[in-house]
Amino acid sequence: MQGGDTVIVAVSGGPDSVALFHILCSSLPQVRFIAVYVDHGLRPEETGAEIELVQTLAHKLQAGFERVSIDVRTAAQQEKTSIEETARTLRYRKLEAMRQQYQGTAIAVAHTADDQAEELLIRLIRGSGRKGLSGMQFKNGWIIRPLLHESKETLLHYLQTQQIPFAIDSSNLERTYLRNRVRLDLLPYLQDNFNKSIRQTLLQTAQILQDEEALLEEMAGKAWQEAVSIITVEQISPETPAQIILLDIKLLGACHPAIQRRILEKCCWQMEERPQFRQIELLLDLVHRRQGGAQIHLSKGLRVHKRGRELIFSYPAGKCSYRGGLSGAGNDERSS
Repeated sequence: MQGGDTVIVAVSGGPDSVALFHILCSSLPQVRFIAVYVDHGLRPEETGAEIELVQTLAHKLQAGFERVSIDVRTAAQQEKTSIEETARTLRYRKLEAMRQQYQGTAIAVAHTADDQAEELLIRLIRGSGRKGLSGMQFKNGWIIRPLLHESKETLLHYLQTQQIPFAIDSSNLERTYLRNRVRLDLLPYLQDNFNKSIRQTLLQTAQILQDEEALLEEMAGKAWQEAVSIITVEQISPETPAQIILLDIKLLGACHPAIQRRILEKCCWQMEERPQFRQIELLLDLVHRRQGGAQIHLSKGLRVHKRGRELIFSYPAGKCSYRGGLSGAGNDERSS
């Protein structure tokens, strides 16, 4: 961050985000900070006090303040996703909108070393691969995490020393959320019964995997450049990517299986699809099949069609749950 930059800071009123906001404003007076409170609509009885606390702190630190609202419950019902996942998606979407509005250079969030340890266990439980198990990054696009090496205990000590008030989110004690069960039950159990330094062990593992991930990503990036072509097409709908991807099967097959998986995953990400392990395995099976014209349906209308020596990633009917046939395709269709 440099003088003249504008940085959006996600501030919920909790100890971590309040500490982050105070540290940034106090140590970088030449940077313009905007505290953004995201009202998820889930705790109306606590929201008012949190907003007042964050707004007061922003005024005291001579920083900007914005409050934005999202309807998490309605969106979760419509998308058939969990409250946790929906809240995260909508929150980052709003923060990005604020960054664009203020022409900000970054969005600062208050993830800590404790959050990193919890995240690794959550991703392990959900079956993440090496990339997921490398944990959260200090910088990911516009997102920065300045406190990722700091413990919650250190931040609480800082707040107490500086006599800075903060709020307690009651939902952090609700065991209906996986993250809370990991924080309140699993991590303490592992610490008491298996490894007293489990948090530090997890962080060390994440660091090792991050270094190895960087190497594999570099190798996959080079292979991607050789094997993949992206073609711009007419956009079917505002939500549908205006592109198709052509993947050279022969060049892909010359790569190590680990690199093959990464290239296939990157193709899906490029088409705004988040593939799971099973979907990548289906794509690998499609690559090695001799039959031409075979295809796989991924979620929201994304199709992967084998034609000659190419895999074609496209949305033939836009982003939807379309299941019709492709013109000229073979009869072998599989859904993930």
